[in-house]
Order: sequence, then C-alpha cells, then structure tokens
Amino acid sequence: MNILICLIIIVITGILLMKRYQPQPILIGMGILMMYIAYEGSWINAILDESQSTGVLVFDAMDIVRITTSENIVSLGLMIMTCAGYAKYMEHIGAGTRLAHTFIKPLYRLNRPYIVLALMFLLNMGLSICVPNPLSLALLMMVTIYPVLLRLGVSPVGAAAVIATGHLMDVGPGAVSTLLIAKTLNIPVPNYFVGYQLRLYFLVAVVTAVAHFLWQRYRDRLDGPMDVGDCESISEAPIGPKPYMIFPLLPLCFILGFSQYGLPGVKMNVTLAMMLAFGIALLAELIRHRNLRTVLKSTTVFFEGMGNQFSYAVTLIIGGQVFAQGLVSLGLIDSLVSALQTLSLNSEGLTSVMGGGMLGLSMVTGSNVAPLFTLVPLVPNIVSNLGLDPITTMLGMQNGASLGLFLSPISPVMVGVAGVAHIKSVDLLKRTSVPVLVALITSCLGIWILY
Repeated sequence: MNILICLIIIVITGILLMKRYQPQPILIGMGILMMYIAYEGSWINAILDESQSTGVLVFDAMDIVRITTSENIVSLGLMIMTCAGYAKYMEHIGAGTRLAHTFIKPLYRLNRPYIVLALMFLLNMGLSICVPNPLSLALLMMVTIYPVLLRLGVSPVGAAAVIATGHLMDVGPGAVSTLLIAKTLNIPVPNYFVGYQLRLYFLVAVVTAVAHFLWQRYRDRLDGPMDVGDCESISEAPIGPKPYMIFPLLPLCFILGFSQYGLPGVKMNVTLAMMLAFGIALLAELIRHRNLRTVLKSTTVFFEGMGNQFSYAVTLIIGGQVFAQGLVSLGLIDSLVSALQTLSLNSEGLTSVMGGGMLGLSMVTGSNVAPLFTLVPLVPNIVSNLGLDPITTMLGMQNGASLGLFLSPISPVMVGVAGVAHIKSVDLLKRTSVPVLVALITSCLGIWILY
C-alpha cells in the first residue's frame, strides 16, 4: 500500500513539473504530505526525533523545511551561490567573452567549416568547466562562435546544435551537480573532479565532436542551403581587456593548485576560491576604471547572481531533500533495495538503470537539477545495502541528467538557443539527438571501462 501511495504521488509530481509548475513548492508540499501519510499509516512513529520535535505534529512537518534549509545554506548553498555570483560578474566585465575570443581567433584561419565546427564544440566543452551555467555559456557562444560558423557555411540549426550541447556534461568544481554529489559522498570536490569526471569528460568530448562533425555535415547536405542573415541581429557581448581572459580560470587554478594535485599544505575550498578570484577581479576593475564608486557599485552584480541562484538552485536542494525524506518515510527505499537485490544488479547494471532514469526525468522536466537534488540523497542508502560503489552510480546519474537537457525541447538552454537563432526547438532537437545519444553510450561504456 505504501509503495502504491509513493507511485501515485510521484506521478502527480511529475505531471505538475511537466506542466511547468514551480518545482520548489511542489516538492516541499508533496514531501510533507508523504510524511503525514506515513505517520497516520503508522509507517513512522514521528516526523522528527524527540530531541528536535516541537511537540506539535503540524509544526514538526514544517520545521523539516527549516532544518533542511539551515543544513544546506552554510555549506552547499553558499558554494553554489558564490559560483553563480562569480560567473555573473565575469559576464558583466567581459572576461568570459575575452576568453572565448582568444581561443576562437586561431580558428578563423581554417577554411574547413565542419572541422572548425568540431573544434568549436571542443572549445565550448572546455569553457563549460569555467562557466557552470549551460544557458549562460550557450548565450555567450551565440554572440562569439555562432556568427563565425554561419560565415563559414554551416547552417543556423547546425551551428546552434553545437553551441547548445557545449555544456554537454555538468562537470567542474563550480558545477551545481558536482558540488551536490561531492557533498553527498563526503569527498573533496577536486578529488571527484580530477579522479572521476575529467577522464570521462575528455573521452566523451572527443567522441561527441566526431559525431557532431559527421551528423551536422550530413544533415546540412541533406537539408540544403538555409538563410543566414539572422546572425546580424545578435547583440554583441561586452569584451574585457586581454588580461581578463585569466579570470574565469582563476577559481579552477586555486581549487586544483591548493589540493593534493598541487600544494596540499594550503587548505582551499570552492567558496574561498570564488571569493579570492572575485577580489582579484575587483582590483583589476579598479585599475582599469580608476573610479572606486563605479567598481564598488559593480559588486551588486555578484550579489544579484548569488541571490538568483538561491531562489532557484538552493531552494531546489531544499525541496528535493524534503521530497526525498517523504519517500523514505513511506518506506520506498527499503522496497527499492529489496527489488534491486532480487534483480541481482551489479555496479554496471545499477549505474545504467539510475542513469537512464535520470535521463528520462531530465527530458520530461527540462531540468537536470530538480531530479538530481531529489534522488541523489537517496543513493548512498541504496548502494550501501547492495554493497556497490556509490561514486560510479552517481557519476552515471549526473551524466544522464546532464545529457537529458539536450533531448528536451522545453529545457531552458534549448529554448534559449533556438530563440536567438530564430529556429524551432524541435528542429534543434533533431540536430542534437544523435550526438547526445552517442555521448550517452560513450559515457556508459567509459564508466564501465575506466572505473
């Protein structure tokens, strides 16, 4: 009976998310509802431990939100917000655009459009480590890479597909999902990034670049020439001075430089790395403008970026964890573990099942964040009961959720790129589907072989 209730609530939640309702209140509300049902059905004795209980059942259910918020804001939430604030400030001062222009410049001399297209994709993948938001990176590339590809003869939809999928896998020390998984596994972010993500990232990037080269060239020849006049209407992004190209790379240098891969004697964390880099960028802006008032006013961009991320990603963490707690209260995890034990899945099988599930949820909801924040906290209990490795399972889930964005016509990055390129998101999906499916297969094989 409890499992049937779980499935009904999950289906209702999924339908509401598909209809683009705000996910945070839905997840929190459904999570609290499941806790009430679990208590009334005697599946749990109390919503909160006696030491934490307020003494009133209704208050206990609402206090779950307060407890979850306080646990996440001081650690994971602050990391996510500083990463977003720094990325927003890099956009404001033109540092990201300068970095992109610097790497694009040598490619101007090549006159082989689809080789340039594949190389641009690899460049885009590299920049995604420094720009953690898929839509922000895509819009940056639309004002830098997109016009270049059109002038070389690539179709608008082919160029847009390469740009949209540039943030193919959500990796890097500043990526929201990386921070979540590293915290859940209780391992340092650099260890997870270098030890697990990086090798797989390079493999998938190279294979997908080849897939883009072959698929976009084939489709362009099949579809024939298209109008390319729309690139003139794309507004220019601000471009900072040449030295500013190092600023998007600074946090990565700090995080990896002061770790076991560099100088292990200095303790460094993601939040500190972002704040140090932000301070250096402010000093550079002061030297550039020589106006203290202007520079200090620009800090509002950083804090606005932090606030925007709190209103979205951090509140999603809270909603996801409350929803997950509701599922645990109804005994879903115990039932799921029993079912998986019956199937006798090994590590590869569990990774494939969980990764495929995340891919589907990401496609349906148009978000890789909401499904991850809901299910990742449940994984350690599942895999520990099965005696399997949680890291490879979560890596598969992370990659599945990331790739699902580019198979969803309603994801923000697909809608945003299609809008700027003046094409339909469904047409864009036709161009991204084959390279993304190739990336998915490569990711699965890579996890099985490398780990």
